[in-house]
Parts: sequence; structure tokens; C-alpha cells
Amino acid sequence: MLAACPLALLALLQGVALAQPAAPQTQPSPAQPPPATPAPQRIAVDDPALAPVPPAPRTLASWDEARAIIDQRSADLVIAVHEVARAEGLARRALAAALPSLDATGRASHQLAGDEVTRWPAGTPTGPGAAGGADVERAPTTLSGSLTLRQPILAPRAWYGIGTAELSVEVAKLSLEDRRRVVLGAVADAVVSIVTAERASEVRRVGLRSALELLELTRRRERLGTGTKLDVVRAEQDVALARAALVAGDEGLRKAREALGAALGLRGEVGVPQTFSLNGIAAEMRSRCTGGRSDQRADVRAARAELEIAERNLTDTKLAFAPYAELSSSLEGQTSLGDDTQVRSRSWGWSISAVLTVPIWDGGARYGDLRVNRAAIEQQRARIGVVERAAELEITQAARAVAVAEQARAVAEQARDLARETARLTQVAFEAGTVTSFDLVESGRRQREAELELALREFDVVKAKIAALLASASCR
Repeated sequence: MLAACPLALLALLQGVALAQPAAPQTQPSPAQPPPATPAPQRIAVDDPALAPVPPAPRTLASWDEARAIIDQRSADLVIAVHEVARAEGLARRALAAALPSLDATGRASHQLAGDEVTRWPAGTPTGPGAAGGADVERAPTTLSGSLTLRQPILAPRAWYGIGTAELSVEVAKLSLEDRRRVVLGAVADAVVSIVTAERASEVRRVGLRSALELLELTRRRERLGTGTKLDVVRAEQDVALARAALVAGDEGLRKAREALGAALGLRGEVGVPQTFSLNGIAAEMRSRCTGGRSDQRADVRAARAELEIAERNLTDTKLAFAPYAELSSSLEGQTSLGDDTQVRSRSWGWSISAVLTVPIWDGGARYGDLRVNRAAIEQQRARIGVVERAAELEITQAARAVAVAEQARAVAEQARDLARETARLTQVAFEAGTVTSFDLVESGRRQREAELELALREFDVVKAKIAALLASASCR
């Protein structure tokens, strides 16, 4: 259409020149070169819709900046990172169950009412009517303290739980790795979508400008008597369609910017400059993410580790039937104070004991736990099959999508070239009067659609390559 409009304008200007009186011709001197033929000027059109979409409040300078924002602000990654920390805390708790524990206890008591304590001197007769006196003491305040050291000496369940907790930490790390892969893919897809929307918006604006130029040209032809009102109406319809496509495309660009902001954990729109390198994204992905087979992907490995945890939980429940032995040692001391806060007595002691606990009957709770854990194992085995099939299918489709996208781009390029040639030939035929304005408008519309389709297919190739890289990658 861009090529067609200058041709039509040139024909119109030639027609106007023929209607004007001819200027006197002068013979140029042999020393002077012949004057250059002026190029036809573009038709000036002005429309508010031709103004580009305002830039986003925030713009990413490079992929490195995007990755840094992902590590800091992505809600999914923050949750996954703290899930690893939580698993490590549970592992430390499991280890503590097998280590010694030391407790200190202090107690202070004051007697408010009760019998007095009477001390009889040694050798003094006691009983009714006995002669002699007695010392009457009050010890209303008592202070006591103790230190208790405990060490499990037979704790098979606690010892086994340490390995289960460590495996849970590994599962959390694998989940973080898979979540990072998914988040990187979502952000990269959002970036490519913005670049695609920017390019599509630019193509639609070029199409609208071409439609407006054709409309102005058609109006001039009508004023000169070489066109009809029907030609003008058809050109106006073409402008309306181009304007509607532009409005929808601009809204798609804004939504793509908002989607990028949401993927980065930011509020509002986030854009990318025109100089943003999409090839740099793929290069960065290759440097930080390593490809592999479908069974080596993080989510598949995490699912297998979760099956191992389920099996260990079943063993842990069986160990609940085992006896438990603990060795404890206590150091205790006690001091009694009288009313005058003087020490009346002191005592202390040190003891050591071993306790063996044999679980006999708990109402059937352990048998219920056995059934729960057996069912969990079967459920996890089914989940592994689903995850493995999904990973294999995703990798296969992603690899095939690259070839399909490249084929679609080649077809779109061929269709674009044909649409350009059709529009050019239709313009020539319209000037010759062999086709109608409907054919002219239709060929222009198809050329705009072909240009837009080619732009979309070019970015689909980039998307497909990034998706194929991340489908089987491990991004640590």
C-alpha cells in the first residue's frame, strides 16, 4: 500500500498538470545539466490515532536487569526460597530429636499458713509432761533448682527422621529450581510479547496512514471528476477497519506491558526499549540453564523424591512400634529460709536414670497412620506418571514448535510478497480503469494483514526457540 499510494499520487499530479496551462519551454544551454525530475511528494495526513502509544512508566534496559528484578520481587520465587528455608528448619528440628537436651528448672515457694517447725535439742525428753524446752522455727520460704540432662540411647524413629528431613530439603530445592525455570520462561515470553505488540502496533499505524492517504487521494479524484462517491465511501470503510485494528492492537500492547510487570512482581506497566535484544535472552538462557532429558528436569526429579519421602514416612510409622530408651541425669538443690531470711537448711542431690518406653496400645492410631501412608505412596506414584508424561510431551511439542514457527514465517513472507505485488498491480489496473475501487481497497487491506502476519510470525520463532530451550532446562 505504501508503494501504491505514491504511484496514485503521481498519476493525480500528472492529471492536474495536464489541466493547467503549459509553461513556455526554454532550451537549456549545453553547459548546464538537465534539471532533475522532482520526486512525488507524500500526501500529508493528520490523525490523532497516528501518534504512538505513550511509553511505559518503567522500562527494562536489559535482560540482566529483568533477571535481577525476578530474584528480588517475583512472588513465586520468594515463596519457593522461603520454602527451602522452612525445610531446612524442619531438618534441624529432626536432628535435635537425636541430640542431648539440657533443661534448667528453678522454683521458689513461700508458706502463707500452716504448722510451725519445732526442733528439740538432742537428748531432750519429748512427750506430754516432759521437762525442757524446744526451739521453734519457721521456714516459710523454700528455694530449689535442678539441671536435667537427657540423651536418647535408643531412638530409631528419631534417627530415621533425620534422613527424611534432609530429603525434604532436597525436594524444596528442586521445586525452587523448577519454579525459577517457569518464571524465567514467563518473563521471557512477556518480553517477546511486548516487542511483538510494539511491532504490530507500528505496522497497524503504517496501515492506517496508507488508508488515510488513499482516502485523501480518492477525495481528490472525486473533486477532479475522475472518481465517484462510491470510491470515497469504500476508502472511508477501509480507514474505519484500519482504525479499529489499531485500537485493539494498542490495548493489546498495554496488556502485554501489564503482564510483564505482574511477572516481575511490579505494579503497573513495564516496557522494553526498541533496542532490546531478543537474541540476548536466548544467549543468557543458554549460559545459565543447561538442557537435558525429560527425566532430568527439576519437577520430575522432585516428584520422584517425594515418592521416596512417602515411602520413608511409611517406614517411620512402622518405627512407632519400636521401643524408646532415654538416659537422664539430674542435679538438684534446695535451700530453706526463715522469717529473718537466714538459711535454715540446705540439701542437694545428683541422680542418673535410664527409662525404657515400650508402646503397647494407643487406640489404633499407628495402624491408621499405616493406611494413610500406604495410600500416599500410591497417589505419588500416579503423580510421577503424570509429571513424566507432561514433561516429555512439553519437550516434544516445544522442539516441534520451532520448526513449525520457521515454516509459518516462510509462508507469511511469501504471502507478504504476493500481497505487495497484488496491491501494486491493482493500483496500476485501477488507474487504467480496469478494476473498481473495491478491488483497490481490498488489495490494500490484504497487504496490511500480510505485513502484520509476517511480523507476528517472526517473533513466534523467537518465542518458540526460548520455549524449546526452557522446556528441558535446569536453571540453578
